[in-house]
Amino acid sequence: MQKIKLLSILHRSPPAHGASKVGDFISSSQNINEEFDCYYITIKSSDTISDIGKISIKKIYLVIELYIKILWALISFRPNKIYFTASISGVAFYRDLVVSSLWKIYRLFKNVNIYYHYHTKGINNFVSSSERNLKLTSFFIKNVNLILLSPILFSDFNKIKSFDKVYYLPNGVENILNNIEFVKKDRVDILYLSNMIKSKGYFSVLELANKTKDRGIYYHFAGGWQDDDDKEEFFRYLEENDLSKKVVFYGFINGKEKSDLFKKSDIFMFPTRYKNEAFPLTILEALSYGIPIISTDEGSIPYILDNKSGIILNNLDNLENALNQAVNTLLNRETSIYCRDRYLNHFTLRKFEKNFLNIFKESHNV
Repeated sequence: MQKIKLLSILHRSPPAHGASKVGDFISSSQNINEEFDCYYITIKSSDTISDIGKISIKKIYLVIELYIKILWALISFRPNKIYFTASISGVAFYRDLVVSSLWKIYRLFKNVNIYYHYHTKGINNFVSSSERNLKLTSFFIKNVNLILLSPILFSDFNKIKSFDKVYYLPNGVENILNNIEFVKKDRVDILYLSNMIKSKGYFSVLELANKTKDRGIYYHFAGGWQDDDDKEEFFRYLEENDLSKKVVFYGFINGKEKSDLFKKSDIFMFPTRYKNEAFPLTILEALSYGIPIISTDEGSIPYILDNKSGIILNNLDNLENALNQAVNTLLNRETSIYCRDRYLNHFTLRKFEKNFLNIFKESHNV
């Protein structure tokens, strides 16, 4: 039987963010590459997190390059299915709108299934801001299949009815550990690990460190900076409040350094209010290490967590109370085992891979 010819147009690292990490896995997956006849095109736009959303001559060149690569793939590869990592707004949306014209024309000559994978939220805000945005987005997703991270995010598309089917594909992360070793300690180590974007909540955690500096609680921050002013403010706050003995900043880390930091942490804290927060991989990573989580009700976080694996806040004023609750009720072996099992049952890369294969094998056209 002839293989499905799958053209995947997706983000890959760098920079390292949720969509690029997922793209890295898809393109390197042996099972996906064996099941389908695959052709990959990388969406290149930003070299670092701080470059995201900014316009430059280089980015205009990259849009032209992307357009030419897709055109050539459609002519030479002639895919049966097209997988595309879609953007919701801004310059990236208009780039996507331009390149989508290629497969809209292509499907006039060949029966092809098109899938837009959304790694973020915010469609509803974008289409609600103007009638033009609503019409353009409706045209962009007309007769395509949507891949969303969880059912919670479907409400983001309430004002748009032009798509075909909707599939749900929860993210997964690598299984680093063979098992967990819960060790009762005399101190509590709190971890914030994500991009150092203020709306993701790192400064709320830093302020909490100041409130609790007389207790046996220590704070670890890791991630790349998006804004130099935020970086200066962070370290100025450390100095002004004499937090050098309670707070450690590691910068962007990966590999063994990141794994070691997860292993030494007792609670993962991610009080995000980032407007496009959809399905943070860093929470999945914490679960994989058996770490209970304090986070918010943004995006799919209530889908990822339950009251046995963490505390979900709807008000950041309750962050200190949540910490006290976590220290009193979640720092035990039973909770660690439950967090680890929740990850193994729902959020491994193998689960993601299986779900991905099932979506693209359904009712295919060869």
